Amino acid sequence: MKVLVPLVLALGIATPAGAMDAIGEIRATLDGEELTWQVLRQDDGSAMVQITDIGPLTMIDLHALGDGSISIGLIFHGKPSGDTPPAGLTIDMRPDRGALADAVWESEEELPQMSIDLLDFEDEGRIQASFAATLCRRDAPDDCHDVEGRIDTSLGAGP
Repeated sequence: MKVLVPLVLALGIATPAGAMDAIGEIRATLDGEELTWQVLRQDDGSAMVQITDIGPLTMIDLHALGDGSISIGLIFHGKPSGDTPPAGLTIDMRPDRGALADAVWESEEELPQMSIDLLDFEDEGRIQASFAATLCRRDAPDDCHDVEGRIDTSLGAGP
């Protein structure tokens, strides 16, 4: 029974991964290490992107997998556009290779910067942007490193 449970869990986790397509990419350099993640969409149309309107705020949450994982959260006052920088921006990175692997790196003290080249909500939607931030290790907040990166992904609406 002890062997059966991990086997069933492994098969259950492996199956959906085969049913996913990349709809975009996030690239970044963290402490000299080039990292790449894929934003994915399942066959049912659900994507690793969530857009939520709450009153006057619009939140866009991007999640991607590849060299570990990355999550980027953007908050806009009013209707988001490429002409208006986000009012809030968070970056959370979990690299699985390089000198900074096996730790959670997050933007806490300094607000990350983002330059949006394209933010389109028509059809499938798309965001193209560059970002820069200082990320600090969650379990050792004095250990901080600069990150620069680029987002180019569909927002995942529709299959």
